Amino acid sequence: MRIAFVPKVAVDPTNSERTPKLLYLLSQWFDVVPIPTGALDKMTFDQSRNRFFRYVTFVLNELAITWGTLTKGRRGRVSAVFAEGTYYSLAGGVAARMLGVPMVWDNHGNIKDFSATLGKSGLFLYGNLLLEKVLARLATRVLVVSQKEVEAYRSLGFDTSRFEVVPTCADMTLVRSLTRTREEARKELGISEGTRVVLFFGTLRYMPNRDAARYLAKEFHPRVAGEVPGTELFIAGSGSLGEEAPPGVRMLGFVPDLYLWLSAADVCVAPMWKGVGILTKVIDMLSVGRATVVSPLALEGIPELEHGVNCMVGKDRDDFAAQTIALLRDPSGADALGARGLQLVSERYSWEEVGPRLRDLISGLTGDR
Repeated sequence: MRIAFVPKVAVDPTNSERTPKLLYLLSQWFDVVPIPTGALDKMTFDQSRNRFFRYVTFVLNELAITWGTLTKGRRGRVSAVFAEGTYYSLAGGVAARMLGVPMVWDNHGNIKDFSATLGKSGLFLYGNLLLEKVLARLATRVLVVSQKEVEAYRSLGFDTSRFEVVPTCADMTLVRSLTRTREEARKELGISEGTRVVLFFGTLRYMPNRDAARYLAKEFHPRVAGEVPGTELFIAGSGSLGEEAPPGVRMLGFVPDLYLWLSAADVCVAPMWKGVGILTKVIDMLSVGRATVVSPLALEGIPELEHGVNCMVGKDRDDFAAQTIALLRDPSGADALGARGLQLVSERYSWEEVGPRLRDLISGLTGDR
């Protein structure tokens, strides 16, 4: 099969984010034609620009991507279109109809939860719901990351008969090649012996990540470090807290080798109180066998998570700190918990397990035409 992939992104096998990983995987299985975007795309999603200007560029951008998909798809004789997110899938879906080929809409999270997470207006929600209902009719298959997303769309009045659950996964072959022992990683990073490392990561330009980082720096770390001396909090990811980090909190910025820092951690934390879909960071944390503390939100996207079995669940902000303290005080118990988390990811959330099903799903699309 030859597949048009919308949009073209940089392919980095070490990047666990869903879009670049799917482009990488599809390229291993099929002949892929990535559809590039241009300056209009950057202007449309530049939040610093005037809103009316962005609405205009949005329409022009959709037309440009539709035309690009149509011309490259026709020239390349593609047999299917695979599109990411709502806006790229709208353009991809229109082009697919014109080409007479099936289209896969890879949905990253339902619009209702997304709007609530980012504090969007009712008008934004209503407009995007209408757009997604049109898109659901254009799509031959809709990929969602969890059963919770299927139920959410069903409650919104969508026909979910063409929905397929394909979770965000870890590439365990890659993870194993990049994971070091804790001692090796700390030596490479120059972390002194006796330091207890707590790690959080995620772009701080995304509001839920920034809120989590501020909680960790201002509330969580003073309490944890007070009860477990020698604990340092490391926060990796582009962006900033918006204020100076307190003592004992190290802002790493973007790190080129996330698995090096994951390998060095004693405990990984994901205090996310708002969000949609599967928390990719939790999959990454568990994939290296590190003890992980999550908020109840993580269980909505990864229902196999179980408190005390493969993770610890902090039911609120105070309890989140308490669960982390307990793990730091019990290193052998934390390592055993991390090993069970790794087993969960290997068996249920690895591309080695899920990938063949995705490949077969796409291979069977031509039979749906």
